[in-house]
Amino acid sequence: MDNKTILTKESTVATIKKNLDIPMAVSDAEAFLVDTINTASTLSKLAPIYRDVAAGNIDTLSVGRRKIRQAGKDDTATGTGSIANGQIPYAVRKVKWDEWLQNDDVFYSIQSRGDNVEEKVIAMIQQQFGVDLQDLIFNGDTAATVPDGAGTKPDPFLSILDGFVKKMKVSTNKTALATAEPTILDFVNHIQLLPERYKSFSDIAWFITQKTNDKLVALVANRQTGFGDAVLQEGKITRLAGYPVEVVAELQSGFAALTPRSNLKPVFTRQLRYIRTADGATAAAKDATYHVLYAYLDAIVREVDAVAWMSGDKL
Repeated sequence: MDNKTILTKESTVATIKKNLDIPMAVSDAEAFLVDTINTASTLSKLAPIYRDVAAGNIDTLSVGRRKIRQAGKDDTATGTGSIANGQIPYAVRKVKWDEWLQNDDVFYSIQSRGDNVEEKVIAMIQQQFGVDLQDLIFNGDTAATVPDGAGTKPDPFLSILDGFVKKMKVSTNKTALATAEPTILDFVNHIQLLPERYKSFSDIAWFITQKTNDKLVALVANRQTGFGDAVLQEGKITRLAGYPVEVVAELQSGFAALTPRSNLKPVFTRQLRYIRTADGATAAAKDATYHVLYAYLDAIVREVDAVAWMSGDKL
């Protein structure tokens, strides 16, 4: 690298070498989280909830009840004039995302694309943060451990909170495939386990792994004639047994679920802190900047009974 290139590199990355420690304003924090969540494949489709306090309640799913009765001159008030949703508590957990960004990586990326250095760095952070958030919110398990000989050391990532999968597994509406290969008929039969009162929701969807999607694609593609129980478009299963399919990136294997999208609620508080530094011997030795994000989140299943899930070694 010649002197001119070195000087150009230093002037290019000088902006991100400036130390920052920013507790974001409420509106900025929410905007940043929205942009971050939009980089994830599934989270944005779940319409996350944003709150100003770390613990509280959100509404459960609103399920229709028979409220109509015959009216007449002898009718009396029964106290059913108001309809109130049930409540389910949330309590966010503080999470930290941190990363060293190599100055060379930033420089060459910006040089090749002509991007703004600040915008490029934030975009890189948001993209990776979004992937990690989706992974944690779906797969988190406070009981998760890592191999340490005794099996008692908490997994530093998964053990932060209980995610959607662990909470959905509380539902008794279950199909166990054990070691059998999944078939399309298994999914067709499975929909009968979802209670009828939840089938009126327009946003019911399958949540499956990429592995399961690929197996279903193969099953449909190998058929001699088409059937209406699965729709294959551009190499992807888009509908299965009448309901749309959501392939969740990083979803743990051995699991699939049918539930309204609105039943799964990521909850965030409007608190976000961004720290960046290029000071110290470590930063100099790495020729990098250190970036840290602090956020607060929880994963809520609003109605456990509104979940019909499947287990199996081959899912």
